[in-house]
Amino acid sequence: MSTRTMPTNTITIDVSTTPVSYSPSPDVKHGDKVVFTLGNAVSATATITFPDGTCLTTSGPYTLGGPTMATAPLTVALTAERGVYSFDVDFNSGQESLARKGHEWDRKNGGIDVTSDPPEKRA
Repeated sequence: MSTRTMPTNTITIDVSTTPVSYSPSPDVKHGDKVVFTLGNAVSATATITFPDGTCLTTSGPYTLGGPTMATAPLTVALTAERGVYSFDVDFNSGQESLARKGHEWDRKNGGIDVTSDPPEKRA
């Protein structure tokens, strides 16, 4: 009986879009990589936090902006329980709302959905 590991996927989460966009999707499996990016929002800064706990091996918060337009690939923990892990994105330390009253661009949220790994085929 051989044990083969499934290849890991990389999911890119663009926090500059409304709503937050995921490529290819918000679904991840244990061991997958997650990259948060500011996309084309070159003048913005963003802080990403997981208020109810994270599925990633590094807890954050993650700060983007200036020379750091994307995080290094973050790993989904092998011990992460199945379910949706919500995250909040705070742009420009909340200062964006002062410049653009009535605009919701200063805060966003999203989630990463940890799905169960596919069952192994038995020979």
